[in-house]
Amino acid sequence: METLSQEFKEDLSQDGDRGLYFFREPIVTEIPQINRLLVEEYGESYPYPVGAFDPTGIYLIAVYKPTQEIVGFSRASPYGGHTGVHELGGLIVTRPHRGRGLAKKMTLIRLEICRSQGAKIAISEPVCYRVDCASQHNLLKHFNFVLLGIQPAKYPDIQHEILQGQPESVLMAASWLEGESGFGTRRIFLPEEYRGLPYTYLPSEIHSKHFRQHIKADSFPEMIHHPSRLGRFSVGAEYIDVPANWHRSAVCIGELIHEGYHFSCLLPAFGVLPSGGYFDYVRLYRFPDKLHGFDFRRVHVAPQLAPLKYFCAGELACRR
Repeated sequence: METLSQEFKEDLSQDGDRGLYFFREPIVTEIPQINRLLVEEYGESYPYPVGAFDPTGIYLIAVYKPTQEIVGFSRASPYGGHTGVHELGGLIVTRPHRGRGLAKKMTLIRLEICRSQGAKIAISEPVCYRVDCASQHNLLKHFNFVLLGIQPAKYPDIQHEILQGQPESVLMAASWLEGESGFGTRRIFLPEEYRGLPYTYLPSEIHSKHFRQHIKADSFPEMIHHPSRLGRFSVGAEYIDVPANWHRSAVCIGELIHEGYHFSCLLPAFGVLPSGGYFDYVRLYRFPDKLHGFDFRRVHVAPQLAPLKYFCAGELACRR
């Protein structure tokens, strides 16, 4: 694992010398310490501990200089199925060391590394179990992320006690690293049930431009399927990303609706054409048969997505 350039390592070291903390890549023998941080925050049932360092991943720790204790951990990696998209994964800072800018610094470092590796989009999935929606507000306030939608019941067994067995829901948030928003003028084709969604329920950034441009491509790109995650206590929802800028898009989405799928997110510029141009996806979700009694009242979202939350809750209630 070697993701930081020598110049960037020197910058991190200098930053640490000015305060009580420094940042570096972890080593394999520190994995147990990292997992203890995750368990302390998310509980014994947390299902995604660090088992090994993926060579394509980005891993970063914050170290408290006086004791050499690891007090923060964060990771990032290429996002499955989408070229040029990196995901900012879990980030944790121990409670005694919060409020000192460590989370912000680790996020800035990860964004810079993602950019240096050729990523055009960075995504994050802020959690929805916290009533204060703190991680959602931090992304909006400090890093100019845009909220793209809600992913209900995506991760089983996270905060099992708080959610009473309900899989954790997360938002989809994105930041475009190339200096331009992914919201272009590409026309999006939706079935009649969803045609008002971009204008009525999603944040204003999504409908700031008129969708007029028609994509000219020989073939309809493949849909991308994200299978359900299986936990110890529950099973998560499955997701599918449907190319959104073709006449066929509305037909495909309509067919999936009849198969039990529901609207989740709009993913602008997440697709890349052979010509190099971008296209958009619509993400849909479907609950497994084993998941009963899902309660949207346990899904806490920033005010920008409150209308979409109520739409999703109503759609689920009407079509379950």
